Amino acid sequence: MTNPLAEADIALATELFSTLQERTGDGVGVTRVAYGATEEVAHDLVRDVGRALGLEVARDFAGNTYVTLPGRDRTQQIVIGSHMDSVPQGGNFDGAAGVVAGLAAIAGLRQANCQPERDVTVMAIRAEESCWFPASYIGSRMALGMLPPDAVDRLVRSDSGRTLAEHMTDLGYDPDPVRRGVAHLDPARISCYLELHIEQGPVLAAEGFPVGIVEAITGGPRYREGRILGRYAHAGAAPRGYRQDAVAALGEFIVGVNQLWEELTAAGHYSLFTFGIVGTDPRLHTFSRVPGEARFCLDTRGIREETLDEIRRSLARLIEAIERRHGVCFELGPDSGPSIARMDPGLMRRLAACAERRGIAYKRMPSGAGHDAAAFAACGVPTAMLFIRNEHGSHNPEESMDMADFAEASRILVDFLTALRTPQTNAAAKDLSCSPRYLQSVTYLVKGSGV
Repeated sequence: MTNPLAEADIALATELFSTLQERTGDGVGVTRVAYGATEEVAHDLVRDVGRALGLEVARDFAGNTYVTLPGRDRTQQIVIGSHMDSVPQGGNFDGAAGVVAGLAAIAGLRQANCQPERDVTVMAIRAEESCWFPASYIGSRMALGMLPPDAVDRLVRSDSGRTLAEHMTDLGYDPDPVRRGVAHLDPARISCYLELHIEQGPVLAAEGFPVGIVEAITGGPRYREGRILGRYAHAGAAPRGYRQDAVAALGEFIVGVNQLWEELTAAGHYSLFTFGIVGTDPRLHTFSRVPGEARFCLDTRGIREETLDEIRRSLARLIEAIERRHGVCFELGPDSGPSIARMDPGLMRRLAACAERRGIAYKRMPSGAGHDAAAFAACGVPTAMLFIRNEHGSHNPEESMDMADFAEASRILVDFLTALRTPQTNAAAKDLSCSPRYLQSVTYLVKGSGV
């Protein structure tokens, strides 16, 4: 049974979003740099709100922040998490909405004197956005002991040219446990991981659903360092049949990949293909020169293994044909793509039941974007994701999540959690959780200049 008195603290959430915008805004959108000052501001805000709520607050060696509402059984925990970093000039809700929803949920449980059957921990995660360091889910993988030991010394931040280890040390965190493969979180102790996130595409807005229940997070081959090697030649002296034009080969490759995408879609495969960077060597390219080298990155995604197998086979055939036709050589470089992360069917059913009890319309859907949930799923933790409708996409300052939709998603989260709760009756548990002093202290903290 759910507790009818428990409701997410939407007023607290509204103030948190406003404070995040104010303190990490860049004049256009928000910029919360991974292992930088603005990400630190966001984590400090989460920490201080947790303390004001009278909850347990901790940080791990990687700088991830944990706010815990203690449960009756302290050997198990539910983790509600998402990231606090953003892309440059991004939106205020990408990542942060999941952390704020978790805080609003446990604040509501505390006000209703609901003690969970097990610990409920809100985890604010570091460095999810791979635009800062060229790797995915850095904070969550460090917490789970999954980041390769050499990554802290190998990964370099895009804006500073300094290593992840150096930036961690600057902020007082410790890269050495990563080098030793130490994990802060034990997957065996985590009952489930839940992540609320804005949808980063147009589907929910276009189809009129306030929320989505994610079925799987895409995986697939991703090549960040692709090159096509041909031969430089004079633009006026090399007839067509004598050229090894790398750009012409790249153009044919782009057309061929998009044709493959159409064929897969027609055959019922969910897939995504993106050439995010294309170019030639600026040291050697000129107006009157046949380019001997072209560079590209290719991002491919799908939610079925047979789709990814077909992508790999088709790319190999396409590349072989283009190499033969143009006399060039492809070098795809390392494949940095993640595996498909499937969400737990039982958790999806429970989220759906919570939505249906509330009369909230939802859509079952894939996540084309990657999320920290994928790292937890890879460790065998039962994992689920809830999307919130968002206008204007993501990774831009025009993100436009409606607080009414956020409230609906937060209600689903609270109902999910209260299904495992019993009301507290002892006087010590009640303390100040519903008192005006408690509410004023949280409001003062968020609005004030304490961080």
